[in-house]
Amino acid sequence: MIEFKLPELGENIEQGDLVRLMVAPGTTVSTGQSVMELETDKAVVEVPSSVSGTVQEIRVKEGDKIKVGQVIFTVDGAEAKAPAEPAAKAATAAPASVSQKAPAVSSTPAQPPVAAVPAPAQPVATTSGPSEFKLPELGENISQGDLVRLMIAPGTKV
Repeated sequence: MIEFKLPELGENIEQGDLVRLMVAPGTTVSTGQSVMELETDKAVVEVPSSVSGTVQEIRVKEGDKIKVGQVIFTVDGAEAKAPAEPAAKAATAAPASVSQKAPAVSSTPAQPPVAAVPAPAQPVATTSGPSEFKLPELGENISQGDLVRLMIAPGTKV
């Protein structure tokens, strides 16, 4: 049995309120699958699983204040994968794991900062030719944003 604990979410973020739990006992989860939404003082964050297996026990409930390192649920028949970097850094490096509010991304000036939503899991390409990366849906009523920094260059392997 393996415990899934709340991973580090970024600098100075030590806890958050559980908005929505996306798993239940008996649910099969895989590494990288979003398993919960957590509201911090800076953003609503989708937290991906670092384990795969069948959920056995849920140790939190919606509305709970959860701290980094706290056990969220346990899985049986699990494989754990240590995150290569904290979730917030992963969001900066490749917008696939955590959403954070950023003043640079807004749909209209009258709205407060909005959360960038992680890209859905992309299917593995079976061809070796080039493929396009398209900006994923960023959330309700968000149709555009300002590119702050592009972190790849032609020839970079991703």
